[in-house]
Amino acid sequence: MKKPAIKNSVRGFSRGFTLTELLVVIVIIVVLAALAMLGSRRVRGMADKATSIRNLNQLQLANMSYASDNSGNCVPIRANSDQGNATRWFQDLEYLTNLTGIPAEQLKRLNPNTIPLKMLDPKVVRARKDLYSRVYCSYGMNDTGLKLGGEPNLNSRHNINQILDPGRTMAFATATDFRVTYNSRFKWDFENPNDSKTAAGDIAYRHRNKVLVVYFDGHAGEMSKADIQDIDKRGGKSNPFWNPKAR
Repeated sequence: MKKPAIKNSVRGFSRGFTLTELLVVIVIIVVLAALAMLGSRRVRGMADKATSIRNLNQLQLANMSYASDNSGNCVPIRANSDQGNATRWFQDLEYLTNLTGIPAEQLKRLNPNTIPLKMLDPKVVRARKDLYSRVYCSYGMNDTGLKLGGEPNLNSRHNINQILDPGRTMAFATATDFRVTYNSRFKWDFENPNDSKTAAGDIAYRHRNKVLVVYFDGHAGEMSKADIQDIDKRGGKSNPFWNPKAR
């Protein structure tokens, strides 16, 4: 016996979806998924930037604390010991104690090349590239005007009291080395923005094509490649952004 058709309140009879209707639904789902992914990346990018700026603030606060205990002298960017071994700023026990709160005696038993991952650039940590867990793959110190190494090591450190415009002079920045050099200001590889280690002295524009910077007065900000190019037009290496002795 043939079953009677079931009435549909809208079209009169029940039926399945047409191919066109299915395609429309699929397109809508794909668009919504793409929008959700873009929103997620944007939120993650903002979180990465906020974390990195906080870390840069901590680096300079530790530096300022170090300077207050050392006649205004910041942590040496690189200095030779009596044995001839080079000690970089991220290996200085007094500085690391100020930065991490870990006593110097305990720090001696730890690897001085690393600090807790939460204090590193999250984009570098997430990329897991070569040496990603080393602080110098995340942040570098401005070495303009410094002689790296040698004795006495006062030539390898900035002095807070001699910086003429601390609110405009870079102290630390996102980088691929323990130092940031003027000559490597444009060597960052934009095609590989997640790389943690590329070349010596690179300033890294890894946060939405911008470099994050903390200044000697402790405040932080961001700069694009175009901003750095504009500094070149206004003195370049002799501009206060790079040179602590300039105003």
